[in-house]
This record gives sequence, C-alpha cells and structure tokens, in this order.
Amino acid sequence: MPKRLPDHLRVRLSKKMSGLLRHYGPKYGLRVSKDGWVRISELVRVLRSLPGYDWVTSDDILEVVKYDDKGRYEIQGGMIRARYGHSLNVEVEYERIPWNKLPETLYHGTVRANLHSILKTGLKPMKRKYVHLSINPQDAYAVGKRHGDDVIVLEIDVECLKQKGLEVYRASERVLLVKQVPPECIRVTD
Repeated sequence: MPKRLPDHLRVRLSKKMSGLLRHYGPKYGLRVSKDGWVRISELVRVLRSLPGYDWVTSDDILEVVKYDDKGRYEIQGGMIRARYGHSLNVEVEYERIPWNKLPETLYHGTVRANLHSILKTGLKPMKRKYVHLSINPQDAYAVGKRHGDDVIVLEIDVECLKQKGLEVYRASERVLLVKQVPPECIRVTD
C-alpha cells in the first residue's frame, strides 16, 4: 500500500487513534475488549464523529498502522488494538524477553525536571501499566522530546533489573516494558 496521506495528517490521525485505543475511547462510545481490541469499523465511526476527522476511512487507519515505525498498533481479523501504553483497564499479554537476549543497557527519555524525583523513587508507570524503555538512546531521546526541550536520556542497567527480579517484556521491536525501574538500576549520563 503506497502512502496516500500527507505525513502531517498521518501523524495527527495516529495520535488520535493512540489516545482512543489507549486512554479515552470508551468516553466516545468506543467498545474496547478486555484485551484491548476494537473493531476497525467502529474506530472509523468514532473518529468520523470527532471534529476534524470526518475524512477518516479504514484505509487511512491501515496506512497509519503500516507506516508506524514504533509498532504501536496490531491488526487481526478486522480488529485493531494499541500494543502498549494503556491507561484503560485492559490486559495485553506480552512476550517475556529472556535475559540472554537483552542488551546490557536499555534507555528511557525524560525531561531534566523529572530527574530528582526519578533518582529518588525510580521509574514508575504513572497512569500506565508499564514503564516504557527503548533499545537505543536515539529512540529514548525522541520520547523525552515529547515532554519538553531539556531532554535527558537515562541508562537502565539490565543486570540490575534481573537482580531485582523485574522481567522485561516486548511491546514492539523498539519498545520494551517493565513494571518499574528502581533508582539503583538507573545511570545518568550527561
């Protein structure tokens, strides 16, 4: 499928889809299953009811999924779900990554203003179910950039996570999940 949507519309639609599938879809009448699945046709209906999204088709949704570089979405049999990042009460099963398949270091991007709190209490999922980690510092920086300009990339010691009994799960090829990261597993590089 070649790209039909201009980049700015695809990004805008992806952000709205992400919000609906992860956080606030039921407020707009979107029926989300206990494991996060939604009918694509229903997602189109809800999107088209929102101001500025009356143009959305199922092909537009499929295009967003195809060109999403972070693997945010999953499609199966006319259904779609966000793979990770939910604040909705859904249960998505993730593949646990064996320790010998993980790199020594994972990364988390944030803004410097959060650093004091993070070093005191560690990384917590906040309103989500998991802490999101990146496999490279560039992706972590891009995530941190969404929260402000003064970005800092934290290094997460995988051996430390293992010693603490914290499993790491695969949400997508570039996003990994962990229930929490204790402060002693975090290294600040500056």
